Amino acid sequence: MKYIFFFSMLLAQAALCFGQEHPDAVWKRQHVEKLREFVPSSAGENYDVKHYELDLHVDPNVYGIAGTVTTRFQMLDESPTIGFDLYRNMTIDSVCYNRQRVDDYDFSQDVIRIHLPEILQVGSEGTVSISYHGRPESNGFESFATEKHGNKGILWTLSEPYGAYTWWPCKQTLTDKADSIDVIVTVPNGNKVASNGLLMSVQPTDDTERFTRYHWKHKHPIATYLIAIAVTNYVELHSEVEVPDGQPISIVDYAYPEELESWQLNRIYTRKAMQFFNELFMLYPFADEKYGHARFPWGGGMEHQTMSFMFNLDETLVVHELAHQWFGNHITCGSWNDIWLNEGFATYCEDLYVERYYPNIFNAQRIIRKNSCTGLPGGSVYCYNTSDVNAIFNPRLSYDKGAMVLHMLRKQVGDDAFFNGIRSYLRDPALAGGFAETADLQRHIEAADDTSLVEFFDSWIYQQGYPSYRVAWQAGDTKTWVKISQIQSHPSAGFFKMHVPVQFTAAGKDTILWLHHTEDEQIFEEDPCFRPTGVSFDPNVEMISKNNTVVREDFVSLQAVPVPVRDDVRQILIYTPDGKQVGQTHFPGIETHIPLSSGVYVVKTVYRDQSVTTQKILIQQPQP
Repeated sequence: MKYIFFFSMLLAQAALCFGQEHPDAVWKRQHVEKLREFVPSSAGENYDVKHYELDLHVDPNVYGIAGTVTTRFQMLDESPTIGFDLYRNMTIDSVCYNRQRVDDYDFSQDVIRIHLPEILQVGSEGTVSISYHGRPESNGFESFATEKHGNKGILWTLSEPYGAYTWWPCKQTLTDKADSIDVIVTVPNGNKVASNGLLMSVQPTDDTERFTRYHWKHKHPIATYLIAIAVTNYVELHSEVEVPDGQPISIVDYAYPEELESWQLNRIYTRKAMQFFNELFMLYPFADEKYGHARFPWGGGMEHQTMSFMFNLDETLVVHELAHQWFGNHITCGSWNDIWLNEGFATYCEDLYVERYYPNIFNAQRIIRKNSCTGLPGGSVYCYNTSDVNAIFNPRLSYDKGAMVLHMLRKQVGDDAFFNGIRSYLRDPALAGGFAETADLQRHIEAADDTSLVEFFDSWIYQQGYPSYRVAWQAGDTKTWVKISQIQSHPSAGFFKMHVPVQFTAAGKDTILWLHHTEDEQIFEEDPCFRPTGVSFDPNVEMISKNNTVVREDFVSLQAVPVPVRDDVRQILIYTPDGKQVGQTHFPGIETHIPLSSGVYVVKTVYRDQSVTTQKILIQQPQP
């Protein structure tokens, strides 16, 4: 799902830099009163959905729905009952089990519990058909809605995160995907239906002068919230994206007739982005069916599987929703806590697209992300409050901070490990066509880089806030000393351990060194291969941080040398009076210079026999 971010990119950057709120966030806040917390039921825990068939009747000029939903399932537990989620204001007309009518069922607390005529055994399969009608009570982001464009009605659904059960009986969950679906929709003549998968047929009904029946089929695993329909007097547009050594990918768009010219003009972005993601990650996961867009009035976009619903074909919006087909649809977040695996990735895919096709504004894009992330002192990428739709889809955290954390992760492990890890994640047979949690992504990046990323993920995904840095430096003839201090923006946050970029410059020379910052006031002795005249911190905006300062500080150099009569010195440790270690050196070895600011320090000398002597020293800057 995506906020509106109109391209020209530069104009959008200017707007955001001057503090304007994402239009998406405004829209969400205006509609938050529609949200009701969905309390997950245990109704569907005892079966696995194999197939849904939605046979629906709707009219875009009439707010309401009628139909029959047939679910083919396989039992996971032995049970005499089976349940489905459906909002309480809908009316049940009939229930059938294996095509036989069942009258023994309960419908309360948004759950239909069907008492079957037999005890179902583990592994057994069956079908349940529920016929129903009513006026769905929209939830979240208008899970079921009608509106006008011109004098024509349009009806659409947008079920993320908890809205599917408001308009059809289903298993509202992030634990089970249907293996395949059929979506059959009967509508008044003059309308077209956009939905998931391939359009199998368009047929007149018995009432040929009034109604037409559209049949869509999707043969890939799909999460409940990604099943959708949109209905109005669409104009259908077709094209293809060429694939090396494979069948072209079909692109099918559904536009308002009055916007046909602009949609035809902007369809080029889909081809451009599709080719880029095919190359960068892997072939579009639903290449054997199609990808497309359907115009709807909601102020942004929604990545319904193989058919995104779009406010327009703005370039950035196209890129974001297409990226979701890999990150969100092919692999879906396994809980709304992990929504960043959908939205953070799709947002970073916008940045990767900019890096590829508009590299001159790639840094400006990251500045926008960083400024958004640091706009408030708290907030984690991991969403701890999944009862609030605005917390789940927080533009600052789930989108921008998620994207920046991915960029930082890329810089920590390098491009090869980062992209190889992502490709491994997308191809993992345990995740592909299913669900993932943050730990699954972490595992794949760690394997690609042969390292542990526990500290990074703990700091940047699960804890709140961000760091601010103070960098002090002093240049010597052959060495440069850098002392890095850190404070955290939120009182709950611990120290952010990571590699940080420091740039050294001189006349006609510059280099960036990534220093592994693991403790406060850590001192680094570096050789940038020239004597720098300037130092800057994170010059290319690779990190989430704020209010960083860099100062040139004339350290006093404490010469740590072995006492001649005691050649058994093994280590000298330097501490501040409050016990913080600020320097150390080991012997035997050559003379070592430890740069220190003025003040009192405690020096501990450790000998070969592990005995220790301690003394206090006073360091003072020389008078000018």
